Amino acid sequence: MDRRTVLRGMAAAAAVGTLPAGMLRAADLTDKYNGTKLKVMLGAGGGAFDVYKKMTEKFTQQTGISFDYAVYPDADYYTKIVLDVTSGTNAFDGYLFTYFWKGELEAAFANLEKLAPTIESAPPLGLADYPGDVVNAYGRSNGKLIGLPVLGDATMFVWNKAEYKEAGLDPSAAPKSWEEVVANGRKLKAADKNGFGLPAGKGYQVACVWLILFAKFGGEYFGPNFTPQFNSPAGRKATKFMVDELQPLAPKGNLTWDFSEMLDGLTTGVSAQGMMWPGGFGKMLDPKNSKEAGNLAFEATPDASLLGGWSVGVNDKSANRDAAVLWAAFLASAEAQKQGPAPARISVLSDPELVK
Repeated sequence: MDRRTVLRGMAAAAAVGTLPAGMLRAADLTDKYNGTKLKVMLGAGGGAFDVYKKMTEKFTQQTGISFDYAVYPDADYYTKIVLDVTSGTNAFDGYLFTYFWKGELEAAFANLEKLAPTIESAPPLGLADYPGDVVNAYGRSNGKLIGLPVLGDATMFVWNKAEYKEAGLDPSAAPKSWEEVVANGRKLKAADKNGFGLPAGKGYQVACVWLILFAKFGGEYFGPNFTPQFNSPAGRKATKFMVDELQPLAPKGNLTWDFSEMLDGLTTGVSAQGMMWPGGFGKMLDPKNSKEAGNLAFEATPDASLLGGWSVGVNDKSANRDAAVLWAAFLASAEAQKQGPAPARISVLSDPELVK
């Protein structure tokens, strides 16, 4: 399966907006943890986390395990999860987390590869069902499997076809380079549109845009003796491109933008172009939640793409650890992932019922 097929599969799965009644059989899950309440930490953006909450309803019906969800804004999520496991608070049983943080979470998270097979009725982990190095990238830290991939992500470029047409641009043609993004953005700006929804707040989305540009200009993260290369020629070019080329195209107020604002800019028509993750497509392409759902088109970001994605993990010190492991194995299972917002499993990405 090539990269383009994987991305199309993620996008198709992301477009599944609602979960039909009875869609998850959750067959043969034990009810030995009946009455257990799991406290789970979730992020706020994109609609993906709402889908995961919906997916667990059948799980709760069969197992008797209920959930207390704490939802945090994207800008606060990293701090909340790291503090919970490193300060000894341990207020949560389970978490969804992105692989950027796995080094800081490793010591406190359960080894799912060892624990899941010992939990009665836990779905098989099926690690061979993930493409390439996804399991290692998303879930392993120093060989320890602390997370199971549930949301497969790579950066996508989104444009508003209606606004392209109003600006005299071809609505069917995605920009093939970031220089074309800027050229289109200037035409959009001349037509009284916002040319690019640049997230420039103090969050990791601004870093994600920078990293894409850094790769475009040939950047490498480390030099001799693992010296960071932020101030390399590629790093300076990426920064200059953001400041001189993209920022003049951005909507007012974007200096506080992170994921939620990026997504809202696209769904409301405030941004005629922008970067987005497939995890946000459920909201972006749903007419009930997106005024511009029918006008938005997407392709992989030009020149380079950045790997994103989320995994499900369990607090190793949780008093409800076994029940939490059962939930994690269920959420990452192929059966559940068929209803996920952007699944990472090969069997789901290639399912003919989802890839149309």
